[in-house]
Amino acid sequence: MQYSAAIRYLYSFLNFERLPFEYKRQFNLKRMEYLTSWFDHPEYLFSSVLVAGTKGKGSTANFLSSIASANGYSTGLYTSPHLSDPRERIRLNGRAISKNDFARGMSQIRSILEKRKEEIASYGPITFFEIFTLLAFLYFATKKVDLAIFEVGMGGRLDATNVLQPLVSVITPISFDHEEHLGKTLALIAREKAAIIKKRGYVISAAQPLEAKRAIQSQIKKQKAKAYVFGSLFRTAHEKMSPRGGSFDFRIGIGEWINLKIKLLGRFQIQNAALALATAGILENQFGFTFKERKIRRGLERAFWPGRFEIVRRGGRIFVLDGAHNGASINEVCQTLKTLFPKADYLVILGTSREKNLKPILEPLLSVASNVFVTKSGNLRAQEPKVILETLNELGYKKPTFWTENIRGAIKIVNQMEKKKITLITGSLFLVGEAREILGCPKFI
Repeated sequence: MQYSAAIRYLYSFLNFERLPFEYKRQFNLKRMEYLTSWFDHPEYLFSSVLVAGTKGKGSTANFLSSIASANGYSTGLYTSPHLSDPRERIRLNGRAISKNDFARGMSQIRSILEKRKEEIASYGPITFFEIFTLLAFLYFATKKVDLAIFEVGMGGRLDATNVLQPLVSVITPISFDHEEHLGKTLALIAREKAAIIKKRGYVISAAQPLEAKRAIQSQIKKQKAKAYVFGSLFRTAHEKMSPRGGSFDFRIGIGEWINLKIKLLGRFQIQNAALALATAGILENQFGFTFKERKIRRGLERAFWPGRFEIVRRGGRIFVLDGAHNGASINEVCQTLKTLFPKADYLVILGTSREKNLKPILEPLLSVASNVFVTKSGNLRAQEPKVILETLNELGYKKPTFWTENIRGAIKIVNQMEKKKITLITGSLFLVGEAREILGCPKFI
């Protein structure tokens, strides 16, 4: 199978990143367990870490991957969605899976599925995400990785990655998102995500809102797991931020590391880095991994995650690209903008998915935006600009607003405005991915 054929085959499966879905009816972990059994359970052949949460999952997973790779471990990383190239999702020591390995893995999957797919019919249609996750399992098993870090897709309890038996389960900050699928309260959302906690397993958790904290603690108690919580057993201090990156001290137990540095911007990235450091501590103390301080520092500094408060300079303009897609994440982005560029005026280009609760997303943006450009990505789940405009009107936003059919049109208008204004492109990773291509950013492969 050629790479182009492999991509076509992958996209022939039901893709909930592009289509509406019913979470509790169409997500089915037994289907994934069935699939992996046909391939002799490749997920048993490597050690893993699972990362769930609402905010910062990908960044936390990336920090940990970079730390492990810098220390000489063969490290796999699986994330979603991708910005421009599907191969971004599966990485080995920071490099995307090759086209040949991608095609080889998909050929292996097709050869089995074409013979046996009727056996799984009672569990519902196989999905795009399940096939992609299976491909990652096969690739990491073939490459004999020492450690594979998996970002959970949506939720946790029914996510395809939850067939793993991770050495450590990591839960990043939980906030409102996907309420129509995961639940209308933080407790219900946290319960779905905390389902990645395994019996007598190890858990690293970010600081959480009280409702979410209680739900996570309940799962920890039920599973008799050992938990390490940010702000209690580990913490950061002396946090500093500039447009070049952040620095902080990290304390865990009686240990302390001074003046650690990261390139990723935002105070939330410092907590993400701390979660990765605490996870590395568990891997070292409980599972025999060895991490040298100078290599940890190198791994943190090397970590790069496009589309997460990514600053792009083009033609004398500053663009900030961030795929934040819920109220809590957007609020963090706005706070970081005001911290790093306190005297600037901000233009906001916004596009979201249809299912998003718009008011919590728009309210923080309206407090900083001098102009809003409403648009949409090419994704089939993208919200129509007119719906966002109607919500802007409901919120009483009176400043000039522009409506374009796509991100290219919005960027074209921005390029005719004052260069000193900073342009924030946000609301969707799909939108940010398109913006990166238009702005000529290098592919993340």
